[in-house]
Amino acid sequence: MNQMTEQELFMQIFISHSSKNAEEAARICRILEQNGTPCFIAPRDIRSGHPYAEELIDGIDHSAAIILLMSEEANHSPHVLREVERAVSKSIPILVYKLEEIVLSKSMEYYLMTHQWISAQSDENCVDVLRFVEDLKHGTAGSIPRSTDAPGPNTGQTNPVSPQNVTKDFSATDTIRKKRLSLAVTLLAVLCVILGGAFVLISHFQNQSVSPIAIGDTVTFGTYLGEPIEWRVLRLSEDNRQAVLISANILTMKAYDAAEGGKYNWYDGTDYWSRESAADTDFSLQILVRGNNIWSSSNIRTWLNSADEVVKYADQAPLSTAMAERKNGYQNEAGFLHGFTEEELAAIVAVDNTTQSNPLYDADTVTTTDRIYLLSLEELSWFDDAGISKFALPTQAAVEQDESGWYLLDYNDFHIEECSWWLREPVEGTSSKCYLVGNGYTDQLLRQENAGLEGFGIRPALTVDLRKADFR
Repeated sequence: MNQMTEQELFMQIFISHSSKNAEEAARICRILEQNGTPCFIAPRDIRSGHPYAEELIDGIDHSAAIILLMSEEANHSPHVLREVERAVSKSIPILVYKLEEIVLSKSMEYYLMTHQWISAQSDENCVDVLRFVEDLKHGTAGSIPRSTDAPGPNTGQTNPVSPQNVTKDFSATDTIRKKRLSLAVTLLAVLCVILGGAFVLISHFQNQSVSPIAIGDTVTFGTYLGEPIEWRVLRLSEDNRQAVLISANILTMKAYDAAEGGKYNWYDGTDYWSRESAADTDFSLQILVRGNNIWSSSNIRTWLNSADEVVKYADQAPLSTAMAERKNGYQNEAGFLHGFTEEELAAIVAVDNTTQSNPLYDADTVTTTDRIYLLSLEELSWFDDAGISKFALPTQAAVEQDESGWYLLDYNDFHIEECSWWLREPVEGTSSKCYLVGNGYTDQLLRQENAGLEGFGIRPALTVDLRKADFR
């Protein structure tokens, strides 16, 4: 028997799916394996005792292609998105098996816009899927080109010129002279337009600059806990003079705001830990026993925007006793900006942020001027525009600093590497809860938690003047 060529040597197919589509994924897996194609599908092929995330990465890396079962759940699943990101980064072909009509999220569209799609309705027996696999074995499968609307070739015919069609023109000389004059006038007009356009362009470029960085880049700027901070470039201004940066990792675990009464879920001799208590409906009491969700007066905003060695808090300082588990107090920690140089501080642009208020405020929104800020719900769309994942891992220093142990508990028990992180957005109809970006354990992107919970991540953002910033 002839030895198989490298192209004929076929590896497994990785089946990516939401847990809601597990039954359909198992059906496709069964059809492929009955036809001689081995598959990797979770959780079946996750080896006991091995880190879940590492098993998934190995499964993708050792696969010849990914078959992605696309549904509404998969479209918004952080797990599926990470699998797609991994496949694209490794140049592994993806076949999208569309289970239903959906509108792709911007992140999914970014990664899947050039890959091949098959509709489940027209391929119930997976004939096209099997054909894709067969083509893959022979090296003919892959992405398909996007269609274009370019017009086809002109097939019209022109009549040939014959001597019979030519007539004498005794005023040919005058005609030529007139044409030359007309041409000269036209050239003069064109020259004026060019000169005018050049003036406009020069004026335009005088107000433009070439950005030294691009959206999605990773840069180093400032320090925290003695370590340089890595940031991702999230946005660039139209004139390329300013950039919005988001920390690449969770830098620390802290409460958004301490319980204003000084003790979490306890005030004036009354315990409010019960599932149904007066604090659930009394907005003023919520702030006293669970913390304030207003960004403008929060402890975390004060700390993030301070460069002082000793931070001054206007109201209840973030003592550990005012946190849910009496951990991670930061009243004695130097301000976040304390680790930045004078040059770096000068490069940070103070920006006006508008944030929703809570029921205790008359106005619907509150405007603050911040050098460092947390993102709002609306600003999460910047990740999609930039093609950057919303999920983030904590730094080793953040894990070591965390007294709550919440992250390590999730990591050890559920193999979750990402960490939930605070947004500055309050939850509607409460005075103590804020939104967070989840850790990807469920298909829900967001979660809601009381401000005084101390085991969640801080992922700061800032705007820098690129003419002053010196990125390393």
